[in-house]
Amino acid sequence: MQLPEFSKQQSELLSQFLAQHQDALSLAQTQGYLFAVICAPEPLDVHQWLEEVAPGSAGQMDEQVLFAFMALYQQISEQVFETGFELPVSLQLSSQGQQYLDVQECQHWSQGFMHGAQGYVNKLLSAPQLADELKEALASALQSLGFFTLETSEIAALAADNGISEGQLCQQQYEVMNEFAAGFAELIEVVAVNSQLYNDEGWN
Repeated sequence: MQLPEFSKQQSELLSQFLAQHQDALSLAQTQGYLFAVICAPEPLDVHQWLEEVAPGSAGQMDEQVLFAFMALYQQISEQVFETGFELPVSLQLSSQGQQYLDVQECQHWSQGFMHGAQGYVNKLLSAPQLADELKEALASALQSLGFFTLETSEIAALAADNGISEGQLCQQQYEVMNEFAAGFAELIEVVAVNSQLYNDEGWN
């Protein structure tokens, strides 16, 4: 079935649906989580990732909401494997008319990403057969894509150590995240094959 492109109306529909469900992820967390799931060495079934996004809501989900989730999944998948992935974080305008990052949205995306990636990344990092340089590359990617899960105080301390403002540090990290995100699926594929934990059928 060919789904229509993920629309602004579907984005608003999912935001409302998720806000109404206890323990559900936010939309930005869902986007980070689905990015991690799509890049994973073995795919998750739709029902598995829906349960992680909005626990216990499957029976209460109407068709429009389900189609919106599927369209979001397809949009991220197409970006990852075909058109090129970019973080879905919006830029805000300050009262002076300057653009700045929505850091909370970045934080939510990183939280969702870590939730989706931690399990398989830890498994890959602990693979005895995996070369150190690939472990280092994977650890660096995880550190960058999960940067905004740091506490505000930790970000402030890092900014002070580097002699820049928190806003400048966040902007720099956002740009680096985009670079890591663009090649993350490819990195996972290389690491998974070289770990010898994974073959065409799944985890060994």
